[in-house]
Amino acid sequence: MTFIVCQGSAPGSVYLDGRTADGTVGLLPRHGPSGTRWNKREVGDDVFTFECLGDVPGNRFLDGRTADGTVGLAPNTHPPFTGTRWRGTSLGGGLWTLECLGDIPGNRFLDGRTGDGSVGLAPSTDPPFSGTRWTFAVLLDED
Repeated sequence: MTFIVCQGSAPGSVYLDGRTADGTVGLLPRHGPSGTRWNKREVGDDVFTFECLGDVPGNRFLDGRTADGTVGLAPNTHPPFTGTRWRGTSLGGGLWTLECLGDIPGNRFLDGRTGDGSVGLAPSTDPPFSGTRWTFAVLLDED
């Protein structure tokens, strides 16, 4: 089980939260609720899918919607859900950027907006998009 943690510069929520009941994604201030647990699968060289391990039935796969810059959950990773594949680029020190590999042109980089707890896609990882840097935390013992 993996937690995906936004390293945005604004104080606020940081844990990526899949809301399987309605297919949305946001940020929470702490891990624990079922939507903050993710199964990270490498499906190619530094290409990943992320499956939300939430307890509530619904869509589960992190899906970048490049046409409108939003992020949600898809029911699977097969076409037409091409936004469910993410290229991870290591920045060193445990920091990563996640680029949506969807087929439709548009913004591509997973961007956590820690100030208001929302998530979307940014056009680049350059300032002012500080929420495009992420870490992966593995919890071995659920306290």
